[in-house]
Amino acid sequence: MTGENHPYPTLRSVDDERAYLLRRAEDHLHLAEKSQEVGARAIHHRLRQMYETQAELVAVVLKD
Repeated sequence: MTGENHPYPTLRSVDDERAYLLRRAEDHLHLAEKSQEVGARAIHHRLRQMYETQAELVAVVLKD
């Protein structure tokens, strides 16, 4: 990570963005499964749910 801020971030295609969000959801599912702490597990499950919801909605938003 360079720490540089870019004024115009690169936009991914709808398919790439959806795949990215679903990968993040899967990552959080695995983190929840590995977590020993109940609170951390709940947070990872919530983040998984949020990424899955975003993945469902991204096609609607990016096509507008």
